[in-house]
Amino acid sequence: MLNILAGREEPDEGSVAIARNTRIGYLTQVTDFHPDNSLREEMLSVFTELRQWEQELSELAMEMSSTQPDTDQHQMLLQRYDQLQARYEHAGGYTYENRVDQVLDGLEFTRDQQSAPVMQLSGGQQTRAALGKLLLQEPEVLLLDEPTNHLDLATLEWLETYLSSWKGAMVIVAHDRYFLDKVVSRTIELAFERIEEYPGNYTKYLSLREERMERRRREYDAQQAYIAHTEEFIRRYKAGQRSREARGRQTLLDRMERVARPQDMPELNFEFTPVADSGLVVISTQKLAVGYGKGTKSFRPPENEANVLVQVADLELLRGDRIGLIGPNGTGKTTLLRTLIGELPPLNGQVHIGHGVRIGYYSQTHTGLNMERNIVDEIRQVSALSEEGARSFLGRFLFSGDDVFKQIGSLSGGERSRVALAKLTLQGSNLMVLDEPTNHLDLQSRQFLEEVLSEFEGTLLFVSHDRYFIDSLATKVWAIEGKVLYPYQGNYTEYRTRHQQIVLSTSSNKTPVKAAPAKAAASGKTSGKKNGKVKTRTLEDVEKDVEKAEAQVKSLEDALSQAALEADAEKLTQLSSDYEQARARVDELLKEWEQLADMAS
Repeated sequence: MLNILAGREEPDEGSVAIARNTRIGYLTQVTDFHPDNSLREEMLSVFTELRQWEQELSELAMEMSSTQPDTDQHQMLLQRYDQLQARYEHAGGYTYENRVDQVLDGLEFTRDQQSAPVMQLSGGQQTRAALGKLLLQEPEVLLLDEPTNHLDLATLEWLETYLSSWKGAMVIVAHDRYFLDKVVSRTIELAFERIEEYPGNYTKYLSLREERMERRRREYDAQQAYIAHTEEFIRRYKAGQRSREARGRQTLLDRMERVARPQDMPELNFEFTPVADSGLVVISTQKLAVGYGKGTKSFRPPENEANVLVQVADLELLRGDRIGLIGPNGTGKTTLLRTLIGELPPLNGQVHIGHGVRIGYYSQTHTGLNMERNIVDEIRQVSALSEEGARSFLGRFLFSGDDVFKQIGSLSGGERSRVALAKLTLQGSNLMVLDEPTNHLDLQSRQFLEEVLSEFEGTLLFVSHDRYFIDSLATKVWAIEGKVLYPYQGNYTEYRTRHQQIVLSTSSNKTPVKAAPAKAAASGKTSGKKNGKVKTRTLEDVEKDVEKAEAQVKSLEDALSQAALEADAEKLTQLSSDYEQARARVDELLKEWEQLADMAS
């Protein structure tokens, strides 16, 4: 669909109408950088025509200098030079290099990165570079195909902020629900060979879609009941005194436009069940240093010891904990997971696995799968299932028919993810260690995995860039910041709120302070006093504000429901924004109330 909108493919039927002089920028999933270009050269390639004009202007100037001013040839060269110079200036020829500098600096590429080969950049950096090329083209329409792939959380938040302020139009394909909620104002679902449109972001789409599906189910059931009743009447009276009426009803039935049976997406159907409980302490660490290479003698190695990726204070992972491990790309999250479960030795310190712990590990690269086997044989390696039993079991993971005999090496990323999850369910683990489990999964499968893991009775430790996923599952966040692991209470949203309070407090104090764990965030509300004359807020003050804020939220919820019924897209967009702000205000007030209550106690 995006390729057709971008003009790269032709539709089988119909046409695409694009307004005159509309520039379309297309960010594909696979970057098409020239392997020999530096990052800066790749940005400059956007202005190939300008640079050709530049070369031609230089050549014309040299030719004019070698001809007599009063000759016809000189006049022809001068005329061509004037025309080309005007075109060059109008197209931004004298400013394009400055624009390249501004975009690269805005995307936070260092001078070293700008001069380095573009293919040496990480996946997230290449996505930023590709977006930079689009911005330099100054398109009116952006087509973005999975723009969140390979991005760490910090870069994701930057991209959300940038696109939220983008003045042009955008069409985005993405599996990141948090991203979709922040950026989009309309949602288009492509399924069962048709397109359906919904006003609002992803969360609103889910609500409106369920309402639409329920209405269609009622319409279908009502029509089926009417058809059955009519057919029974026709059968009973077609040969009797009321045969004429029966024939009339048959005619009406034949002419009736049938309501199609509502179709819904196929769903995964499995669960994780531990075979036994673990001890209270699942994993504990002492003075742990994680990385690659020879170990160090001290907990804090010298700064030039590049093989240490993460230093971990003494920690305990307790039975029932749900830990979301986050950090920028390349900070050692996967290495830490593999060290904690014993796949890699620690550089320093110790890791202790608790009593009765049974580990299930999901690798983001699917290293636990044998690419030479077919799916059925791979499943039977970890179970006592017969071939028929394995085929039936794989149906829960959306593998049917001869698909179960496909070689794993030939599967897509999403299919391999489903095979890895299938193997995981058969292990009966009470500690699930998951490295990017939502990668390659579609939106519905991600949501189902969340539901299954939320009901899992064991312990979870997972790495994810899916903030929706972290918010749904995590009760604690472990964040890698500056090669050190810091534990925080709460899910991702709570972590971000506390972390921002710490950063704001740090910047207002004018002295550098290292980011601290969550318990330090309670002091965030005490800053900002002037000469001690600011009135101290009481619990009663905050409680009154909470009541007012919650009343506003309820009012906006009612308004949103009404706007959804009216299908008023513009009103829904505005109300959604107001609703998010109102909810955020309630959350802020509740946190303030908790802090004041703690101080009072």
